[in-house]
Amino acid sequence: VPPTLKPRKVFVAKKVVAKSDKPQERRTRHIRVASLESANLLRQAVLDFQKELADQPADDPDKEFEDRKKIEAFFGRIAKKYSSCPSRSIGGDLDWVYKDMKFNDEILTADLIDAIDQTEKFVVPEPVKTKLGYHIILVCETQALRKKEEKPSELDPRYEALQARPAAMPPTRKDIPT
Repeated sequence: VPPTLKPRKVFVAKKVVAKSDKPQERRTRHIRVASLESANLLRQAVLDFQKELADQPADDPDKEFEDRKKIEAFFGRIAKKYSSCPSRSIGGDLDWVYKDMKFNDEILTADLIDAIDQTEKFVVPEPVKTKLGYHIILVCETQALRKKEEKPSELDPRYEALQARPAAMPPTRKDIPT
């Protein structure tokens, strides 16, 4: 009697949403435009690109991560071309954003920070209206908020001795502690 093959179970990854009481910071990109129509047009372009990538066959297990890099790069190119924000030169990158942070009024507003805080990773929400214009948001990463602590210097003491010298006087051989 030939052995019968049992069907193998297919692994299906579950989308895990981390619930945490800790405050989160989000690495964010955005595009600022003047009108709602242009904001919706640019948002739709990003959503179409995401769908196009998702529809491609997935032989590679790392495809999801590669697609995220492609989406972020695409979003950055659109921001450089169409955004009216001073951050356009760096692809609309706002770096790490978190609640109650100090911000530049020309780039961020409290309303925009609240909207960023409500947004999931790689989900492009409806355009957000602020006093600066309409914003399209892309949250690229999230992590628990790290407190900026004063750490004792971890530099080599010889390097610190050189840093303490006036810049006008170059160090000599005998000045460098051993």
